[in-house]
Amino acid sequence: MTKEQAVILLQRYREGLCSEEEKQAVERWYASLEAKGEWKWTDEEKALFGEELFERISAEVAGNREGTVIQMPKRMLPWKVAAAVLLLGATALMWLLLSDDNKKNQPVEHVAIVKDVNDADPGKTGAVLTLSNGQKILLDTAADGAIAVQGGPSILNKEGTLSYEKAEGASGIVAYNSIVTPRGRQYRLILADGTKVWLNAASSLHYPVYFTGETRKVEVSGEAYFEVAELKDPKGNKVPFSVKVNRESGIPADVQVLGTHFNINAYNDEPDTKVTLLEGAVRVSVASAEPVLIFPGQQARVSNKIDVNKEVDLELVMAWKNGVFNFKNADVSAVMRQAERWYDIRVEYPQGIPRDTLNGGISRDVKLSEFLDIIRYSDIRATIRDGIVEIKPAMAGKQ
Repeated sequence: MTKEQAVILLQRYREGLCSEEEKQAVERWYASLEAKGEWKWTDEEKALFGEELFERISAEVAGNREGTVIQMPKRMLPWKVAAAVLLLGATALMWLLLSDDNKKNQPVEHVAIVKDVNDADPGKTGAVLTLSNGQKILLDTAADGAIAVQGGPSILNKEGTLSYEKAEGASGIVAYNSIVTPRGRQYRLILADGTKVWLNAASSLHYPVYFTGETRKVEVSGEAYFEVAELKDPKGNKVPFSVKVNRESGIPADVQVLGTHFNINAYNDEPDTKVTLLEGAVRVSVASAEPVLIFPGQQARVSNKIDVNKEVDLELVMAWKNGVFNFKNADVSAVMRQAERWYDIRVEYPQGIPRDTLNGGISRDVKLSEFLDIIRYSDIRATIRDGIVEIKPAMAGKQ
């Protein structure tokens, strides 16, 4: 949080304009201090918060510098101290309570040590939905419930999942929607036929709001996991499902689904497109090679040809969908490409990319600094500054 953001937050709190998330940010800090003592934050104190602290804290924020030790008034109430530290525009590292058993009846002097720490929050649920008329809807902040009607189907948004429910009398002209997850976001959707799709960060899906005809077709970029629902036409024949894989670099691929569960990784910054099958069967094809049929536990790697890995580690492939990072003999650049997409950062290698391989796993819910502990166990240094991570060998000359 910058100094300017701190002042704005305090002003919004004072005027009763804070969002629920902003209010919780203030009150979580209070709760963390309350847990360490027996004092309570009364309704009266809450009401006094904005009026009594605004001018003084604003002045301290404006004059505060990184690493400054700020002396708090000796008789300042703990909830006021919490508010002051929160709004100083930096991360409060610790509290030093200068007292001892012989001075219990004397005022306690509170000293806050404030230090600006560069870090990044993990990604979260969010996406941008583009309707057939070009209207864009930010799903991060969209309320649960129906958000639009496209050619008959209602579009419902609930708890991080977008779903399409086909209404009776849907028009014959099929509308197309697109959903995009920026870096640092992921989303889940249920298509009109019941097919479930999970989108990883920096990915997109283009699809019809409902399916007609003899086939079902969608287009994907980035990374997505599919659980394809069975659909039959009026004659009882199965309607096939196919995915066109788009990427700016490399040759586009087509995946014809003969089974149900599969993952597609087609990021532009990855060396190739990977199609991994968990259940059923899929046929992968490109213009420059013969189609290849793969079975559960296999992975097709697509470039200008198709290679099949028959012993792929499914836990590594599906880690992102299961909410974790999982690496096994992974090179540093591959690991950090995942970090760039999930934490919305840029990675630089001023001394070249270290040749180390990395092993380990960690939740995708942790902050960037905790994620980087994975590579700090190796002979690698990682520093964070202003959204940029620098990776260097810990030992001079080692690359």
